[in-house]
Amino acid sequence: MRRFRIFALASVLGLASFSTSASWQGTWLYYDDEGVLVGSWTAGCRELDGRWGVETDNKVFVQGCRASS
Repeated sequence: MRRFRIFALASVLGLASFSTSASWQGTWLYYDDEGVLVGSWTAGCRELDGRWGVETDNKVFVQGCRASS
């Protein structure tokens, strides 16, 4: 019974850790005052991670990892 409890606790903690780490994967898109895309920052997506352009206060977060078009 004790082994089952330890296994159940480890499983719950593993799932919680996975969902927490997956929730921040995505891209910040930065726009200027006129709404023109001027930069982006992708994080948590391994080989797709990177930055370009400039960071502004006018930004949108798109969750998930996908190649930019």
